[in-house]
Amino acid sequence: MFRIEDEGVRLELEIYPEDLAEFDLAFQVRLASASLTTSTKFHQSSGEGLESIRIARADGKPLPFELLTVERRQRIDRASPFAGMTDPLTGKPIPSPPENPGVIFFEVFYSFEGARPETLILSPPYAEDGSPAASIGFMVFDRSVPVSRFSFLKTDMQLTIDWTDPWFSAFTNPNLNRSAKDGTSSFLYVAPRELRHEILIRVRDLAPWIGQEFSTGTKLDPALQSRILTAALKEFKDRNPLSISGEAIVPAAARGTFLTLGERGFQVVEGAPTLMADTTFVGVILTYPISELPASASINWDMFDDAIRKVPMTLTDIAGPFFAWAAPGEPVVTWTNHLRRYDDPEVAPVQAAGMFVIPVWAVLAVVLSAGAGMVAFLSSRKLIGAGVVALSTMSLLAGIAFSGKNAIPVLIPISGQSDTQIATGALSRLLTNTYVAALEVFPEERKKALEPIVFDASLTDVAAELETSLTIRVPGGGRAQITDVSDVAIVQGEMTGRGRFEGVVQWRVDARAGHWGHDHRRLVEYRARVEFRPDRGNWLLSAITVLEARSPDV
Repeated sequence: MFRIEDEGVRLELEIYPEDLAEFDLAFQVRLASASLTTSTKFHQSSGEGLESIRIARADGKPLPFELLTVERRQRIDRASPFAGMTDPLTGKPIPSPPENPGVIFFEVFYSFEGARPETLILSPPYAEDGSPAASIGFMVFDRSVPVSRFSFLKTDMQLTIDWTDPWFSAFTNPNLNRSAKDGTSSFLYVAPRELRHEILIRVRDLAPWIGQEFSTGTKLDPALQSRILTAALKEFKDRNPLSISGEAIVPAAARGTFLTLGERGFQVVEGAPTLMADTTFVGVILTYPISELPASASINWDMFDDAIRKVPMTLTDIAGPFFAWAAPGEPVVTWTNHLRRYDDPEVAPVQAAGMFVIPVWAVLAVVLSAGAGMVAFLSSRKLIGAGVVALSTMSLLAGIAFSGKNAIPVLIPISGQSDTQIATGALSRLLTNTYVAALEVFPEERKKALEPIVFDASLTDVAAELETSLTIRVPGGGRAQITDVSDVAIVQGEMTGRGRFEGVVQWRVDARAGHWGHDHRRLVEYRARVEFRPDRGNWLLSAITVLEARSPDV
């Protein structure tokens, strides 16, 4: 790891013991005299150079160095998950780290000697045939800003340093530079029930738009962060207006958070740590509810200055991302609906398959008819007429009283499905529709969407459980869409002869969400206590309580 500082370059290097032979003899001699059980410092004259890894000025003059620390450590696990597999490009196995987790850690400081260079040349150790003597993976950070992606030091590499703003430091070889090149990016997500305009903007790019000014190395304490975020949300509610099918619309909600760019890419900031202005971004999410996908949606980007000269925009619907640029001459970017085979998801009643519904009036009619028969058998002719009239009147009144309002559900014994199969099938369809209701943006709309699959008396409780336990959040607070419900199984409980189920079940969902240019996917396994039963020919939930939710891949 190369870290550029105001006074020089700090190198943090881990070497496997078996690779020490690849480094120069002078270095090894000093190692031989050092105790590797504790930190050891070496001070060398400015005239000496480390031939193993060299850092030089543009004219080829090497920077003098000071060997600060040598100690044994445990390797930081950075192994590729594809280690051992065959690289499809080279046909060679992807290397795995040695089984021995021990490494020798070096900290070396290369001094600028008071004269900061505009250009540096990084060189690996070379073998006699001119090839790299060792495989060295590296990253470069300029005053905490990542300059490069993870790469290998294979040849001389030239780095240009921007001392006014490290964001613009870069290698002349573009393949080495980090993938996040733009300080401001815009993302339009077209999803069922909502459009989302999401923005990533570097704090230093945002500063002039909110009346602030930050220089290299400025620290952002929690109080200043709060002021920045409040001002950013206020600014973005009015700026870069969005129109749907040609009609301007204001966001229904705006939320934001801080992100930092580091070794592992963008990370949402948790808690309230002090941040650096150079690596901190504000992430803004503007929500626009819709009832169905519109014919088009346009963003008119109006934030341009010396720092923001053009803005990359990503437009994403179910067909995939489309890329465009907003520039002063062409500030409007439009998404057009070309989807021909798309149906907006809707919550649908779940038919009580495997159940036979007997109206109560029919049962009463049978009972009363049987009673009439008994009266006819046991009574005189005179009583027969009176009994028949009385029973017929009662049957008519019962039929009117209960017609269409009450019924007795009964499992069909010849349906070809077991009670367990009927229960899991019903629950699977109920859960799928529950996650469709979760797409609604507002709580009242989600509650209304649940009406076809939940008893009226249970709507409030089920809607609350959907909001708190079944909804899967992504970084920044957005909601993930559930693309699949699978592995539904009964853990405890059974279905009664009348179709009522109460017990513990488990299932798995595949969740997906696009967010600030990244495709987030998660598998989540649930364990919950549920109650449902048939009503008027459909399955309805009466209760659901999540007992456990976990990601099996974490």
